[in-house]
Amino acid sequence: MEPGYLVEFFEERRLLIAVVTELKGERLHVLTQTQREMTLPRKRVLHATPGRLCPDWSRQQMLVYLEESERKRESLQAEINLEDLWELLSQENQALSLEEMATLWFQGSNPDQVAAMGRALYADRFFFKYKEGLWVPNPPSMVATLKEKARREEKERLELTTAAQMLQAAWEGQEIPDPRWRERLITLLKQMAIFGPEAPEYQKGKAFLEKARLTAPDAPFRLLVKLGVFHEDENLYLYQLEVPREFSDAARTSAQHLSAAPPPDPYEHCRVDLRHLETLTIDGERTRDFDDALSLEKLPAGWRLGVHIADVSALVQPDTPLDLEARERGSSIYLPEERLAMLPEEISENALSLLAHQDRSALSFLVTLDAAGQLQDWVIHPSLIRVRRRLTYQEVDEMLPQDATLAALGELTAKLKAQRLAQGGYEIRLPEVWISFAPWGLQVTIENQETTSHQIVSEAMVLANFLAARFLADQGLPAIYRSQTEPREPIDRHEPKNLLKLWQDRRKLSRVVMDLTPHSHWGLGLPCYTLATSPIRRYLDLVTHRQILSVLSGAPPLYNADQLEKILLTIEPAMRRAAFLKGKRLRYWLLKYLAGAVGQKVEALVLDEFNHRYRLLLPNLLLEVSLAAPASVRFNPGDLVQLRLDKVEPREDLVKLSLA
Repeated sequence: MEPGYLVEFFEERRLLIAVVTELKGERLHVLTQTQREMTLPRKRVLHATPGRLCPDWSRQQMLVYLEESERKRESLQAEINLEDLWELLSQENQALSLEEMATLWFQGSNPDQVAAMGRALYADRFFFKYKEGLWVPNPPSMVATLKEKARREEKERLELTTAAQMLQAAWEGQEIPDPRWRERLITLLKQMAIFGPEAPEYQKGKAFLEKARLTAPDAPFRLLVKLGVFHEDENLYLYQLEVPREFSDAARTSAQHLSAAPPPDPYEHCRVDLRHLETLTIDGERTRDFDDALSLEKLPAGWRLGVHIADVSALVQPDTPLDLEARERGSSIYLPEERLAMLPEEISENALSLLAHQDRSALSFLVTLDAAGQLQDWVIHPSLIRVRRRLTYQEVDEMLPQDATLAALGELTAKLKAQRLAQGGYEIRLPEVWISFAPWGLQVTIENQETTSHQIVSEAMVLANFLAARFLADQGLPAIYRSQTEPREPIDRHEPKNLLKLWQDRRKLSRVVMDLTPHSHWGLGLPCYTLATSPIRRYLDLVTHRQILSVLSGAPPLYNADQLEKILLTIEPAMRRAAFLKGKRLRYWLLKYLAGAVGQKVEALVLDEFNHRYRLLLPNLLLEVSLAAPASVRFNPGDLVQLRLDKVEPREDLVKLSLA
């Protein structure tokens, strides 16, 4: 090879032609058709032929010559049909050199024809392969396979380009015009937004987004917001956990029929008429399904406390579509922005709800207490009640001084609570955080749970749940109980507790478990416990009612132990799911509220320290956050520190703080 030779080589997958201008040992100094001078290793040369260049040509003349050679070789390459050559040579599996291939096709050959044939063969994806200096025809089966692969690749390339164009348009606020593509992309984006890398087609969706240059981690979610599929505060956990959001047509229709035409009362023969009692409900202002009511009668030697619970079992029969959906849901889920009811509103807010001035079936716990609040006697009846007064917690607290019944309820439940705690119970009463949505923005309210009205309701419900568990245990009936062992670390039940101590004690508590054997409940100070006071909202309570009412009506227990085990396998994870969703969603909205204070100072209570990373509590929101502090700074649990709020991303659960 000498100066003046034309050489061809690949540069970034493009075939280039160049003229050799100088030899440098094993390397060639060349001028390419792209007007670039470069040093080229000889091994990169695919094809070399003597050129017809004059020694005194200028650089521009050489470039013109290269352009003419390029056009000529492209023209010759266009004349070549490799499939025809392949059909001719594959029959005998005949392998030829490049020059022989050019001669066969062109009926003779010159350097440009040989180069053109080389270009065609190097560009070939189907018919020939290069082996030991010869071009060998591929077998027909391989040609078919390679063509099918190329077809799929082209389809994928076109798909990638189309998807990227539509995603770019959506990002810019335009609509996706093709309905099929819109549906497909929305499905894909939802999977990615909900499940992330675990989505079935995550890699394909990622490729689409990368082609569209939309590489932010939250791009799928943002696109869905732009497309009107999700709103800005969409709760993705509902999708991740596959939470039922709509009732089936069968369940909805059943609820409508039950509300319009209730079936005969299965417990009519033993139901006690208690409509003469002065029954009242105490609930939050936003409550829509009333499932518990109270009454109080003065006796010569004390009081008769009535705890009346909505009788869902009289209306919702086991293993009906309505019942099976309630079991799947496990409980109602109360989120700041919505409520996902266990039972359709047609009955949960109407036929079953203990509405004022309406006759309602109930399961009543009538408890005789002496003047000191000591339990003397008790009985459980299926009953018929009529609520006379509907009160809120706030109204009860305001009315206590002048309402004798409410004042007596307050005194009695205070004594009941004192007895429980004296038996070994321990109560951690932290304020409750509420989110509300006003036209001017989010509102956060810290509600005191230590008021007399809250005590009246909570102690009455604890008493009824305890008596339900005691009844089931005494009767030897299969039942689902709740229990709690002693704390993992000792807790001093008598010392005064500040917010830090309460928070630390809460972390020491053992987990509450559900099983079919009655055990003590450490936190409540009771020998056995179950749930029976919210059958509209919790499926376990409905199961408890059915067991009790079966026996009270003279029938065998509705469920045996094996059936309860199966029910427990469904409702226990459902109840954990509800608690998880409530906690996560409350945290999201608190962070959303906190985002409005970025740049401001906040006060935080130090809870724990882990290698210069601190777990903190924002007392005004009861919100846990973390802080990475420099080694030169040292805090102790209980310290109040001033911080600056630098950044809050609610959807990423991100809070960045720095020392103020």
